[in-house]
Amino acid sequence: MDHTSITANKDKYKVRNWKAYNKSLCHRGRITLWIEDSVMKEWSSIDITKKSVGECLYPDSVIHCCLLLKLSYHLCLRQATGFVESLLFFMGKGHYAVPDYSTLSRRQSLIPSSVSQRLTRGENLDIAIDSTGLKVYGEGEWKVRKHGWSKRRTWRKLHIGIDVNTQEIVAAELTGNDKDDAATAKTMLKGATKRIKSFRGDGAYDDLDFRKTLGSKVHQIIPPPKDAVVRKGTKKKPLEEYIHQRNQAVADIHQNGRKAWKVEQGYHKRSLNEVVMFRYKTIFGQELSARKTENQLAEALLKCSILNKYTD
Repeated sequence: MDHTSITANKDKYKVRNWKAYNKSLCHRGRITLWIEDSVMKEWSSIDITKKSVGECLYPDSVIHCCLLLKLSYHLCLRQATGFVESLLFFMGKGHYAVPDYSTLSRRQSLIPSSVSQRLTRGENLDIAIDSTGLKVYGEGEWKVRKHGWSKRRTWRKLHIGIDVNTQEIVAAELTGNDKDDAATAKTMLKGATKRIKSFRGDGAYDDLDFRKTLGSKVHQIIPPPKDAVVRKGTKKKPLEEYIHQRNQAVADIHQNGRKAWKVEQGYHKRSLNEVVMFRYKTIFGQELSARKTENQLAEALLKCSILNKYTD
């Protein structure tokens, strides 16, 4: 493939509907809120005076609503309680019971948080997965540059899977910083690979076990390493179907070059995943406010669902 064809096939990602895009950005700053009638109905039925010991007084929908408001407006738990109380007061619902900060913290990990149902609905999706680091606690950047880092500096890895055609987050997972990307992606896509049309990922996902999970029906756009060779089977042990895709990629790269292969396969759409991660960190920051691992996972999933609302 010559340079002319490579340039001609290069994708361009530019905002062309500036008027609508400008309007959507302005809408993000509005404080107008809509709370579903079903949530308000459940909220109105809460009677805090009749609470018994050990009773789960607040339904999941109320806790979920409070946590979404907390994360959307970058509030701490105590501030979120005060914010919700003020919001209900201005709505003429000042007599509604509001969960305190300890209840929100305790119930956060128990709230079912699903980022998207598109993987389980049977849609044919073009998936891209990548990971990024989120800070949990430890020294600030200035202290690390000045005096170095210590053992108390802790990070988590946020793995995000998107639909490259819409940039909607369809799957997310939070792991320790030592977790392998391919192994995590295998867990994220478990039971849903039959509904995936193509998968894009960087070299970290060139794992035979993960490729086997994707199967031969999924178009695997994963660049093999520079020293990769074509694998050969035998009569007694023939090659699996998913290996043929990797062998074809290795052969094409040796013949036409890595850059030409990426352009031909549309590999560069994977960078849209980095755009989503940049959007996540720009809006919510690079830190997790929760300390417990299960609460951190719930926090990350809730933030991803908020990003999907913005995308809609």
